[in-house]
Amino acid sequence: MKRILPLAIALAGAVFAQEPVIAPFWQTVFYYEVDSNANDLYNDLNLPDTIRQYTRVPATWESSDTLFLGHDGKIKGRLLGENKEVTLTATMKNLESASGQTEKKEFTISIHGFEPYSNYLFVYFPANDNENIYYALSNDGFNYTAMNGGKRVVAADTVSVKKGLRDPHVMRGPDGWFYMVNTDMKSAEGWASNRGIVMMKSKDLINWKHSTVHFPDRYKGKNFANVTRVWAPETIWDYDHENKDGSKGRPLVYFSLLTNDGTIEFDQVYFAYANEDFTDLESDPIFYFSRGKSTIDMDIVYNPADKYYHAFYKNEGDGGISKVRALELTKANGTKPANWYRKKDGLQQTTEAVEGAGIFKLINQGTWILMYDCYMNGHYQFTSSTDLENFTFVQNTEMKGAFTPRHGTVIPITAAETAALMKAFPTPDFEPRVIEEPDSIGICDGKKVVAPCSGTKIIPYSKVNDGGWNETLDLKVAKGATVQFGPHPWDGKIWNWEGPNGFKSTTRENTLKNVDGDFSGYYTVVYTNETGCKSQAKIKIVVDDPDKPYKEDTTTTFISKDLRNNRANMRLNRNPVYFDLLGNRLKAKPRNAVYIQR
Repeated sequence: MKRILPLAIALAGAVFAQEPVIAPFWQTVFYYEVDSNANDLYNDLNLPDTIRQYTRVPATWESSDTLFLGHDGKIKGRLLGENKEVTLTATMKNLESASGQTEKKEFTISIHGFEPYSNYLFVYFPANDNENIYYALSNDGFNYTAMNGGKRVVAADTVSVKKGLRDPHVMRGPDGWFYMVNTDMKSAEGWASNRGIVMMKSKDLINWKHSTVHFPDRYKGKNFANVTRVWAPETIWDYDHENKDGSKGRPLVYFSLLTNDGTIEFDQVYFAYANEDFTDLESDPIFYFSRGKSTIDMDIVYNPADKYYHAFYKNEGDGGISKVRALELTKANGTKPANWYRKKDGLQQTTEAVEGAGIFKLINQGTWILMYDCYMNGHYQFTSSTDLENFTFVQNTEMKGAFTPRHGTVIPITAAETAALMKAFPTPDFEPRVIEEPDSIGICDGKKVVAPCSGTKIIPYSKVNDGGWNETLDLKVAKGATVQFGPHPWDGKIWNWEGPNGFKSTTRENTLKNVDGDFSGYYTVVYTNETGCKSQAKIKIVVDDPDKPYKEDTTTTFISKDLRNNRANMRLNRNPVYFDLLGNRLKAKPRNAVYIQR
């Protein structure tokens, strides 16, 4: 807030015969919050002309950067892959003031960056008698198709000591590497046969470098050499960790430990930082968390909306998924554990036995998914939450055919990464969704600014009579034919159609029967994806009907073509023009300022 509140509030701590009264206007100024998601904003703000909290307070709004956020609260642009902070100022008018008193209050709004991802990759092992690494792809995060014909993508006997890989966890690092850690274990040798972990890194999710950390050798002479379990290792990037060279950021590896010498008498979570090349742990494991009884399968995520780290885990022996949270990953630069608190139990939305909890966020949405393995009943269950506190059931995904996941990880991947994976591990039954990068609208501090969102590419499938499905925007059919539209993505959200002869529809698939010349023309389909962004395709049908021949609207076509040519010529023959955020034309491209290029 820009100004200090009046004397009534300033003196609230003084001794009075009775409690001071704070005017409703000042209560509104002091307590009003613009949006609970202001720390990580995905959607437009709803800015009221009049705030109705304690009393009626007229308000006007001003954004400090209209390239990103309009004065009306609408998101105008985003950075790629990172948030952008904007100051939003409310000027509130005191209706009880004879002098027309106003007060300003500033809010920091962090606009969520555009995530350049299109699909989801599930990395898992499939069974106790098949402890290798497998991949599956999804367009929506819930329904998956096994890659590589249902065959493994990483063979355990080539990378692990025990010839078994379980519980794979993959993290995308900010340094361009993917980091994977696995339980080095063969369950056929017993549940207390695990002695270490496998650490792997890759630039492309296809070619992996690997190393093993075998605790009896790595920690010889210490109690950690006596482990019987090093279960479900995971990594999270600690941005605050200060390295020896003064740089910041390092993968933190955490896992559950159990020893046979009584020093760790039940499974408890420990952590250590990876070394620089991710081939070893830098130090002895440090105690991280315990619920007082066996605690396994911990998965930690950071939620920028509430600025907390949330740690989910299984109550081994008691069943169910619980969570705790903390303001920081560690204390004293990674030498002491975080202060995990506010335990919450029973997050699973089932009475079945569950394990292997995993958390991931839906692409370009503020929705988190908690998944877990209902391991006694052969399916995964997916639940959703917007606050990582309250979860609702979404669906059960049956394990069948080539897709039989056990404990694993889901991460978002780009369209290019999906294409490369499908080339390396053929998956003909999967049709990947492609979300393209939004149009560039300007530059801020040397970084590209893009439009708020991007539509999903429509693949215009159609078929005529009993023929097969074909991808085309141009159909020529005989009179009396049956035409079917079936565009993808097949798991689409909202579809809207308009076309000749009064055609309208809100379903993805549509059938035109016994067509004649009245059906000729353009059928426009608009698809709205889960982020609210729209994409459009136009499918042209020409029916061979001598009685009603099709005539192209040449006037509209000519005008459109002329406009396109003029715009193209303008782009080719005109140098870039630069404007400030108020629309004033600049003489030259600024070096250290926010500007719009046209």
